[in-house]
Parts: sequence; structure tokens; C-alpha cells
Amino acid sequence: MRSWRLINHPDAFQGNLREKNYFEGWYNKIVSGDENSIFSFIPTIAINKKSGDSHCAIQFFDGTVGKAEYFKYPIENFENLSTLRYKIRIGKSIFSENGMNLNISRNNYRIHGFLKYTYLVPWEKKIFQPGVMGILSYFPFLETYHGIVSMNHTVNGNLRINDTNIVFNNGKGYIEKDWGRSFPSSWIWMHSNHFSNPNLSFTFSIAKIPLLNLKVNGFLCIIWNQNRFYKFTTYTGAKIIKLEIASTKVKFIIHDKQHILIIKAVKGPSVDLKAPRLGIMEGHCIESMTSTIEIKLLKRNRKAKNYEILIEDLGRNAGLEIMDKKEFK
Repeated sequence: MRSWRLINHPDAFQGNLREKNYFEGWYNKIVSGDENSIFSFIPTIAINKKSGDSHCAIQFFDGTVGKAEYFKYPIENFENLSTLRYKIRIGKSIFSENGMNLNISRNNYRIHGFLKYTYLVPWEKKIFQPGVMGILSYFPFLETYHGIVSMNHTVNGNLRINDTNIVFNNGKGYIEKDWGRSFPSSWIWMHSNHFSNPNLSFTFSIAKIPLLNLKVNGFLCIIWNQNRFYKFTTYTGAKIIKLEIASTKVKFIIHDKQHILIIKAVKGPSVDLKAPRLGIMEGHCIESMTSTIEIKLLKRNRKAKNYEILIEDLGRNAGLEIMDKKEFK
């Protein structure tokens, strides 16, 4: 059972190294100001006492080149540096809500540098919504949990990857996380904060969730626009009324009492990332970071019997994962 304090701080480290089957990872996406460099760094712990392969790792994804690396460390190289905030160390690298201090020498890679995050957009907390999962955050038996650390922030600093120096001058970042025992059996996930409107960020995920011997569709969709959050989730009563999924394209239409949201995403070139199964990083996660996402948000006007367009924009440099689309049909 997690403590009340941890439930209300989902960005912080939620587990402990005594777990039998456990994983926890923070997805840090960064895009340079000129948008020529798109990376994600995913610090992770993976615990499976039976396998004897418990470890921590930094997963690195170069979205522009389309290449991923998995830098593995002994579990003892993980350190939680804050009880109620996202701040951890793996090896000689430190990851936090304030940035990354990277010092990696693994797999013939040398990655060094410091990146600073400013103007973060954290999830707005409420009594029954300590995280994006709402009331489900309090359920102790779920297979996996999901959280958003920052929908959008500015990234500045420098990285040196092998012999290449990369300057992040007014770049953009996004941080989310997952923890639990295993990833779902199937899911679709997407994110972008590169729209024509710089104060717009979007994330959507749907997954098959084991619940009381059943598998149910759980989804959440968050839009941050001009300092306002729009939330479409299972627990708020929103419904997906149309779902079209192909290997490289998806389309969703979501309704709630006030809005209609239309989502169209097209997948770019992808790579195979590692994903957890009972704490073992033997699963697969096929992700692109050069996809596009078109969103259109309309507000119902019941008196005039028409719709007002609140948002209509096309996101680029988008992350997109389509895992086992057959389960959603």
C-alpha cells in the first residue's frame, strides 16, 4: 500500500527496492529550439526477484535518427533523492523536474551535458484527482499507474553525444511516468506540444486494463491550452464514440456533455523500445517521435444548436505508439 503522501505526489518515486515484481520509469522528451534534435531519456528501475535480473537503466531514443539504446546498471546504482518530488540518480546521471545532468558511458556511447527545465506545466491537482488517473489513483491493485509531471516546459542547455554537440536554446520538453507491475497488454499513446499555438499541449492514451477478471478500455485525454486544462477521461464520463485504427493511422471522436474532440494521428518511422512485464524489461513498445497529430475541439452551443471551434491545430514532432490494435476492435 502506498502512503497517502505518495498518492498525492505521483511524480515522485512510488516504489521501493524490496518489491518482488515492479517497474517505474519517467519519460523525458526534449526537442531542441530549431527542432532538429528530438530525444527521449527514460530512467527506469526494473525488479523481478525470481529472474535475478533486477536492475536500473536509462533508455535513450533518438527520434530524428530513429535509434534506441538501453544503458543498463546494477540496481544498487539507483538512488531516490527526494521523498515527495521527482529527483533520482542512476549511475552518475541525475533526473528531476528541474532538468537532467547526464553522464553516460555505455554501449560505445558517451552522453554528457546539463539541461535545465523552466516554466513547467504540472497536472492541476484536486482532492479526488491527485493525478491524471483521478479516483483510480487510490486503487491499490491496478497493474500499472500513469502520471504527468509536466505537459510543457522550456529546455535550455547543452548535450554532447559522442562527438556531436547539441544546443538546446529555448527547446521544449514533456515529462510523464508509469509504474506498477506490467504495461497493459495493448495500448495506444500519443503526445505533442509542437503546434502553431506555442501554449498548446496534448496527450492521449487508451489501454486494456485488467479489472476484476475483466479487461476494460480505460482512456485519458488531456489538452492544455492557454493555461487551461481540458480533460476527457473514463472517470469524468467522457466517451469514445468512434474509433478507427490502422497500423500507421488512428482516428478518435470523443464526446462529453460540453465538447466534441476529433483526433487524427499519422505515425512516422518507429523503433522498438523495451517495456516491462512483471518487472522484467522483455516487452516491446514501438514508438515514433516524428508523427503528426491533428486535433479539433468543439464546444456545444445548445441554444443556437451549433458548435463553436475552440481549438483546431496540427501537432508535429509527435510521439505515437500503436500496440496490438486488434484488441480495440
